[in-house]
Amino acid sequence: MPMSRKHLFAGLEVSAQLPGEVRVPRRVNLHMSIRTGMLLPVLLLFCLTFLIPVGVHAQVDYWAPWVTNTTATSATINWRGADTGSGSVEYATSAYYDEHHSFQKTITSGTTGAYQHVVLTDLDANTSYVYHAKPSDSADQFGNRTFRTMPVSGPFTFLVISDSHAQEKRFRYVAEAIAKYETEPLFVLDGGDYAGWDWEPYWSVYFQVADGMLAKFPIFHAIGNHEYHNLGHSEGPPTDAAQYHLTFNAAQGGALNWSFDCSGVRFVVLNSPDPNKANGDDPQPSLALAKSQAAWLAQELNNSMAGTFTIHHHPIWDYGRTGIDTRLQPWETLYHRYPISANFAGHTHCYQRYSVSGIPYFVVGNAGGKFDDLNPDDRHAKWYRYGETRQLGYLKVAVDPERNTATAQEIFIGSVPSDDSTDVTVYDPPIVADVVTFPLSSTLSTLSVTKSGLGAGTVTSSDASINCGPTCQAHYKLTTTVSFTPTADTGSVFMGWTGPCSGTGKCSVTMRSGANVTVGTIFEKNFCTYSLSPAKKTFTSKKGSVSVKVTAKGHGITDCPEPTIVNDTDWITYTKGPFTDNKGTVVVTVPAYTGTTTRKGILEIGGTDFTALQSAKP
Repeated sequence: MPMSRKHLFAGLEVSAQLPGEVRVPRRVNLHMSIRTGMLLPVLLLFCLTFLIPVGVHAQVDYWAPWVTNTTATSATINWRGADTGSGSVEYATSAYYDEHHSFQKTITSGTTGAYQHVVLTDLDANTSYVYHAKPSDSADQFGNRTFRTMPVSGPFTFLVISDSHAQEKRFRYVAEAIAKYETEPLFVLDGGDYAGWDWEPYWSVYFQVADGMLAKFPIFHAIGNHEYHNLGHSEGPPTDAAQYHLTFNAAQGGALNWSFDCSGVRFVVLNSPDPNKANGDDPQPSLALAKSQAAWLAQELNNSMAGTFTIHHHPIWDYGRTGIDTRLQPWETLYHRYPISANFAGHTHCYQRYSVSGIPYFVVGNAGGKFDDLNPDDRHAKWYRYGETRQLGYLKVAVDPERNTATAQEIFIGSVPSDDSTDVTVYDPPIVADVVTFPLSSTLSTLSVTKSGLGAGTVTSSDASINCGPTCQAHYKLTTTVSFTPTADTGSVFMGWTGPCSGTGKCSVTMRSGANVTVGTIFEKNFCTYSLSPAKKTFTSKKGSVSVKVTAKGHGITDCPEPTIVNDTDWITYTKGPFTDNKGTVVVTVPAYTGTTTRKGILEIGGTDFTALQSAKP
């Protein structure tokens, strides 16, 4: 029986039920569906025309403040208020506010309009601030919120998310988990697709849902294809991405590629959706748009920084194809000419990781949009290392410039049973599902260990320099040979090596000149697999039966449970015999057949297919 595989761990499917899960009831959607939403403009016009009494004004749709463009000495405070409003921002260092319970400074907005962007300057580096944004028409609309300025040097942490599609009701769980569990990150790096359409009510949902996250962390933003989607006019043309430009104070017609620095590390934000190359209202990447940014990108990458990260909405490497998206070839060429630290992308709604000539590529489009399937039989590039779908989450990256390292953790906060389900099983606490440590700069030879899968375990090196665990990377002299020992935690099993080693046996690597080496490991939760003998049987048109031997193999488990049987074929029946010592039988029976063509049926026993073929009547 064909199966839809949710999880890809070296080709194995794992149980969707995880320790520490809390089943969350499906929440009532306070916003209309997409189809109904297409009628909203008409309904709103009707309400405004006939239902609102003369002299009564519609309620202002306030968006609680969000912080952008933080540097070591400045930050921009943004909010949405009344169309003709302005306002001010009071602020102080957190230390001052905690001592005096008051603010040190006030800055007044110099413009009027619903979307406010107030720049704070002369701030102290690597310092926590408390601020209070006060719209001119409702000074007490918002409470106190915080942000931290960039450090000049030293380690720091940031988060990466993409494709929240906020109105689709899954993003709230990601934003709530970030607000609840994260305290270390300096900022959130977002790959785009904040809402499903370029429509203010859906963007309003984004800010309602993301409120707790944005109250703690500044956001750095890339533009996605959904920023151009035209509600009710999917045949096109794309919109002018008005909500993105208004929200992030991006000038219409201006460049949407830009960069910023933090602690001696550069972040480059690129613009991949080209509204001049659209399928209906859906902008696609184009070679022309990529080339138009290439000269600028080369200047940004050709730097003396400790490292360089890049982000853009559409992925260069993606599951389902063996090569790159050739429309983004100019960027890929530069990424290896001036070796970057890592690349982030979204667009494909799942989590994927690649290692392309030593450079990590992450697809982190699992913040809330309808999920894309990762099918085991689909093509994929040789650089592919790990992938998951139907798992909501975010990427957490810890950077240490002095040690020339970065460690990325993919954190799953919950799962859904199907691609578009809003019935979220929340992981409380969240699960660290994938960990990879890599050098910020490729000028040093580094040996790293990564761990994948929903299980847990420790990997130690023969010289004890790596104990992953907490230490997943070390530097070695050339020609040094290092071997590794994996140890699974209770309830987990070691499934094998990836990278330079394979199988489950001994893994040893020898360092070579200028080559960074990453050894991958896969730990899974304990599980059982079931084999059948025979796995298929051809019957004559007369009725018949066969006894199928079922043998279980435990992975981290001694006694496997009786296999479940799924029968979607109405002409096959079965009888289960006793199942002891990981062995049992299933008697499969078919009735007489009077058809004129051979028929085929499948009985799934413990996740393995038994195929029955019955010949036509002579």
